[in-house]
Amino acid sequence: MFFKKRFITKLACVAIFSTIGIAAVKAQAPQTVQASTTSVAARSLGIDVASYQSADLSAHARSGAKFAVVKVSEGTGYRNPKASGQVASARRQNMMPMGYHFATFSASTSAAKREANYAIASAKAVGLNPGSYLACDYESGDGNNINMGKNPTANAIIAFMKKVKDAGYKPLLYASSSVLRNNINTNKVVNAFPNSLWVASYAISGRIDNPNFNYFPSMNGVSIWQFTDNWRGLNVDGNINVLPLSSSGNAVSQAPKKNTGKARVLKHNAYVYDKNGKRKKHKVLKKNHSVTVHGKKTIHGKKYYKIGKNKYIKAANLY
Repeated sequence: MFFKKRFITKLACVAIFSTIGIAAVKAQAPQTVQASTTSVAARSLGIDVASYQSADLSAHARSGAKFAVVKVSEGTGYRNPKASGQVASARRQNMMPMGYHFATFSASTSAAKREANYAIASAKAVGLNPGSYLACDYESGDGNNINMGKNPTANAIIAFMKKVKDAGYKPLLYASSSVLRNNINTNKVVNAFPNSLWVASYAISGRIDNPNFNYFPSMNGVSIWQFTDNWRGLNVDGNINVLPLSSSGNAVSQAPKKNTGKARVLKHNAYVYDKNGKRKKHKVLKKNHSVTVHGKKTIHGKKYYKIGKNKYIKAANLY
């Protein structure tokens, strides 16, 4: 998004080497998945659009986009005039439509609630029904002051997200990795709405066709990664979801039930071990694979995560 194009954190990362002896692992291409207007599998590609993009998303669908996040509103007085067409076009192209609202409430909880009400009304007006994802786009621009303190900012964002959830939508928080780390108490947001982050972080400026997970922004709670502002030369933001998304059923951003675990992504190929620390034969999970962890366990002085019945992986293998 970053339609003001003011800044974006460029991660200066080096290639991550495998812990099981592979010198270097090439970035894996996203999975080829069947398109759907109500759900997308993990590691699907998507776009986000605003009024400066076309209302016709057919070219993006042909290029492989499986979901489209449409700007619906900003503040309490702007509604994207192309949003209805973009949402309808996404559905015609068998893409899952989602929405976002550009926040201008800074760290005011009362203003955040007013903007949430406007975002909800705008989403309904453009054809984005309850049950859909509706993100709070939090960045500098149009009077939004991101330097009001981490806790007040988090409180305002949570107030916005609660309104969105109460209206039947699935709340997300969009921001750059820099803003999430430096301007928001992001842990507080994630505790209230697990797996609700949509984070922007670009490996390089300019065109990127597929995400390189060596540059994945390492933080808890990420569902979607925006990895470029020029996807496949279409001059549109490119995204990939690291967790499955669905506009029906329970929102991924809602608090999980007890003992359901937390989704994490592997940063290395990983062996699977039993409760005694013995490696299971022929059990290797691939880099960038999503696993559900159920707490830590120390085995022979080393930290492991439980990922299933008598199945553990080393903690160092996870983002």
